[in-house]
Amino acid sequence: MRNLMLLLAMVSAVTCAVAAPSARRPRKTGDTVITSNRMEYDYTDSAVLFEENVKVVDPEFTMTADRVIVLLEGTNHLKQVRCLGNVVLVSEDRSARCAEAVYTKADGRIVMTGDAVLQRAKDQIWGKKITIWVNDERMECEPVQMRIQTSTVKGDARRVLP
Repeated sequence: MRNLMLLLAMVSAVTCAVAAPSARRPRKTGDTVITSNRMEYDYTDSAVLFEENVKVVDPEFTMTADRVIVLLEGTNHLKQVRCLGNVVLVSEDRSARCAEAVYTKADGRIVMTGDAVLQRAKDQIWGKKITIWVNDERMECEPVQMRIQTSTVKGDARRVLP
């Protein structure tokens, strides 16, 4: 279940999506805790369902959703994670929200749908569908609307998004 935390990429991808790939920083270590009002495990389908007030607290991020479905290959290898309803991820000064987010391990892809928004400080990108390829450090948004604010400090033209 530790691999469920790869959803962090949804949040961190906003920092690399507009710029050239950069060196990856080491992942913070520590326990990941998943809480919900209800959990169900289907041995036949190798599926775990977390429902009602789902919260994932990881050293890298916090995520909340109405439902999270984890599909496994065999007994404990992650295949896919589907987050449904009021999905919110927060990591340091970055956040993402959407109606549904699906992470597929085979291609390292996260697809966010339903008024998807990525935000860092006051910069935002949103669309009906945002696809993030975690391993390639790239993204695609359709249709897209982006707001990037430049620094207000005189002589400092840095942007919050690289």
